[in-house]
Amino acid sequence: MPLSAPEELAARSRAFEGARPQEILEWTLAEYAPRVAISTAFGVEGCALIDMAWRIDPGVRVFTVDTDFLFPETRALIERMVDRYDLTLTTVKGAVAIEQQEARHGLALYARDSDLCCALRKVEPTRRAVQGLDAWIAGLRRDQGRSREGIGILERYDHQDGSPLVKVNPLARWTRNDTWKYVLENEVPYNPLLDTGYRSVGCWPCTQPTAAGGGERDGRWAGTGKKECGIHTFLDRR
Repeated sequence: MPLSAPEELAARSRAFEGARPQEILEWTLAEYAPRVAISTAFGVEGCALIDMAWRIDPGVRVFTVDTDFLFPETRALIERMVDRYDLTLTTVKGAVAIEQQEARHGLALYARDSDLCCALRKVEPTRRAVQGLDAWIAGLRRDQGRSREGIGILERYDHQDGSPLVKVNPLARWTRNDTWKYVLENEVPYNPLLDTGYRSVGCWPCTQPTAAGGGERDGRWAGTGKKECGIHTFLDRR
């Protein structure tokens, strides 16, 4: 049985505090195969994780959410990553098509109720994508902001049916500089918007460049105080 007991996971997570992300990935891919996948919106962290995991298992499963509001640069990056790594990529979209959303809630829901828009376009498809997984690998870092500063390397959650889901954050201890160092040294593709003032890239209506000295996620839902779309907060941790 793959490791899922909360106490044992907590102990293993503490033991991983001194480990390299590659070591955490190697253990995770072996422990939870074949019911394990990386989720990514193809930010710099996700691209780094894909490169690391591909070097361990070229067939590693990856899934992404297409919100219907992706930047053209993001779509081009996805194609580039798929070609370079021959990715086994699953793309999921909201059960409510964008046309249905606009018919029900009007145009530009993101400008009036971004939480509902995120719930429909991001959270609902992610909830479906992780069904059937024993482990979900994500690219969160503790230094990305206050909402993430307390994440563990291994975290125990439950699926809706009560079965365990282990969330793995191999980059939790890394800084932004660590991530960029890896990407540049290994010539990993990344979103060119990150060279033009954007520090974090999401949907085009809700993302803008970050002012000098601003926080990494200040360009997301700028001026609203919102920092998370809900993908990483919809599950209750055990």
